Amino acid sequence: MPDARPRGLAANAAGGLNDACFELRSVGYCVLCERLVEREADGRCLAGHPPEAIHGRMILSADEPVPVLPRFNLAAFLLPLLWGPAHGQWVGALFLPIWLFADSAIVSAAQRGGLMWIAAVVVASGTVAFQYFFARHANGAAFRRVIGRVSVGEYLRRERLWAIVAVPAAFLLLGWAVYFDLVLRPALKS
Repeated sequence: MPDARPRGLAANAAGGLNDACFELRSVGYCVLCERLVEREADGRCLAGHPPEAIHGRMILSADEPVPVLPRFNLAAFLLPLLWGPAHGQWVGALFLPIWLFADSAIVSAAQRGGLMWIAAVVVASGTVAFQYFFARHANGAAFRRVIGRVSVGEYLRRERLWAIVAVPAAFLLLGWAVYFDLVLRPALKS
C-alpha cells in the first residue's frame, strides 16, 4: 500500500527526521510595555496585557532571544520634521511651526530683553521636551508599521544610517537658522 503522506513527509520519516521538533515562539510589539514581547498562547504579553495591545507578529525559535529596540531615536530627536513623515509619523510635521515659534520667541527675547528671556527659555525648553518625547516613542511607533516586512536587524541598520545623516543635517539646519537671524533678517528689515 503506497504512503498517503506528501512526499517530503514520507522521505523525512524514512530518513529518521520525524522525531525532530521545532518549538517556535510568537513575538509582537506591546504598546503598553513599549517593547517587543513574547506572546502567551492566548495572545497576551507576559505582563498580562490584552492581545489588542500587541501589534505585529514575528516568529522566533526556542533559543533565539527576543530582540530589543533602542529606547531613544537620535534621528527622530534631531530631525523630527523629516524622520517623522518618512516613517509614517505625521506628527513630526508639527515641528516646523513649533521650531518657527521657538525661533521667533528667541529673536524677540534678544531684541527686547527682560522678561522675554523667560518666555524664550520656556518655549525652547518645551520644544526640546516635545522632541525628546517624540524620539522616546519613535522606534516603537515606526517599527510597528514594518514588523511583518522588516527584521529588527534591518530596521536598526536603517536607523543607524538615519542617525549618521541626522547629526550633520541638524548642525546645518541650526547654522542656517543662526545665519538667517543674524545676517539675513536684519538685512530684510532695512
